Amino acid sequence: MKDFKLTDLEKVGPTTETKLNKAGIFSPLDVVIRGAKEFSRISGLSPDMAHKHLTTMKKMLADDGNDIEVKDIASLKALRHRQIRTPLKVDELDEMTKGGFETQSLYEIYGDEGSGKTQLSMTLAAEALGAGHGVMFIDCEGAFDLERLEQICEARGITYDEDKLGYHLYGDEAELERGIQNMTDELLERDIKYLVIDGLVGLIRLAFEGRGELADRQIELKGILKYLRNLSILLNLGVILTNQVTANPDPFGAKMKPIGGHVLGHYVKYIYSISKGMKNNRTVRLVKSPNSPQGDYVCFLNEEGVSGHESLKAKKKAKKMDEVGRENTQALVVKDLLLE
Repeated sequence: MKDFKLTDLEKVGPTTETKLNKAGIFSPLDVVIRGAKEFSRISGLSPDMAHKHLTTMKKMLADDGNDIEVKDIASLKALRHRQIRTPLKVDELDEMTKGGFETQSLYEIYGDEGSGKTQLSMTLAAEALGAGHGVMFIDCEGAFDLERLEQICEARGITYDEDKLGYHLYGDEAELERGIQNMTDELLERDIKYLVIDGLVGLIRLAFEGRGELADRQIELKGILKYLRNLSILLNLGVILTNQVTANPDPFGAKMKPIGGHVLGHYVKYIYSISKGMKNNRTVRLVKSPNSPQGDYVCFLNEEGVSGHESLKAKKKAKKMDEVGRENTQALVVKDLLLE
């Protein structure tokens, strides 16, 4: 659709095109991600005209091989068939995720500072890059450490194409929103399948003060989440949101709860919380999932990110013991055959 121009649409002239471009709308994909209501608000077109254009854009995408309209069980199955799963290669966590983090879904991972939220997302990134998928990091806290990601890749024996790894740092919530909405081309060019946003809600909170601006904050957050949800389906990517926590004064509830309120909790498909144990031991709790009950899963933090072993040394020892066990079992089988 390289020849497509917004001005080809009925009642969209150069002035309206400029308005749409300033809002990050350039292509049929951008129109569908935003939806008819937002397209109408930005362009000034009537809701009926905006809906008409949205229907046209969906047909153009379908003709171009990207049919995302779900209208029956068959089309739902076709959409799900495109999903990609990326396991962490940590037994308990792969059990928790039923084989890996999936595309077309939003995840929230929350916990105390230093609990391992970023380590888990970097481990996912390393495995995705190793499988040839693109990964984009959006850093809202300035906490991204490229050397740590490289350490995780090295410990896991992973090499990757640097062109598949994207990174953006944002210190302003308005800049963040514009950046995400103007990122579609880069996501496609790098073949991004996992979008990690570190500290989204925390950055938005900084832009609003007190309970008097709470409604405005939640409305802005809802708009970003809606955009990310549509983006995940249209571009077949998984969105990982790491989140901070705040103290919960309710004596009968959890001591800590994620910031962002019910708006974030309702929009994401999966929610995981991470709590610290002794040394580098961590417990990941499955808080929300459409296909699994709540449960706790144990892992560790070491050179390879999240791991099923306390250290690489312990992992090598366990592997060696497993190999010895298999050799002994084979020897016993042979001996039994000889006795017969």
